[in-house]
Amino acid sequence: MIPGLEPVPLRELQALGSVRNWEFEGQLDELPSLTPVRGNLQAEHRGNILEVSGSAQTIICFCCDRCLKQFNRKLSTQVNELIWLGDPEAAEAMAEQGLDASSVDGLVECLDPRGSFEPERWVFEQLSLQIPAVNFCGDDCSGMPQAANQAPHASLSAAADPRWQALLSLRADVGEESEVSRD
Repeated sequence: MIPGLEPVPLRELQALGSVRNWEFEGQLDELPSLTPVRGNLQAEHRGNILEVSGSAQTIICFCCDRCLKQFNRKLSTQVNELIWLGDPEAAEAMAEQGLDASSVDGLVECLDPRGSFEPERWVFEQLSLQIPAVNFCGDDCSGMPQAANQAPHASLSAAADPRWQALLSLRADVGEESEVSRD
C-alpha cells in the first residue's frame, strides 16, 4: 500500500469544497514493479461528478512473447477522468450536467455518492491500462530459438511407425519449402 493514498469518503471531498492533492511514492501490492510508483493526483467533487486527474510512472519487468527473455519497460500515464456520482442508470441527470454516457468521451465509471474514492485503486487501474497486450523486447528481438538441424534424423524416420511415414514426409516437404521461400 502506498502511504497517504487511503480511501477518502466522497462526503469529505464535497465538504472540502476545493481540489484535494496527493503526491505519492511507493509500491502497489497488485502491480509488481522494479521502482516505486511515483506521481501526483488531484480530485475535485463537483456535485454529481468527481473530476480526477493525475500522472504516475514506474518500471515493470515483462517477458517477451517472442523470445521469452525478460526486459524492463517504463509505464507512465497522465489522465483526466470524470466519474459520475450516483445511479449509473440516471441518464436524465447526466444530460442535465451536459454529459452523454453513450459517447466515446462519456462517463464510464460510477461511484456511490455515499461511498469512498480510492486513490490507490485509481492509480493501479490507470497504470494497468498502460500494460500492452502483447510484449516484445524490441525490434531486434531474435524470436523463438531455432534448432540447428531442422531436418528429421534418419534414425528417427527409420525407427518410426510406418503409419507415421506420410506425416514425416509432409514435415520434410514443409522444411524444403521454407528453405526455398527464405531465399
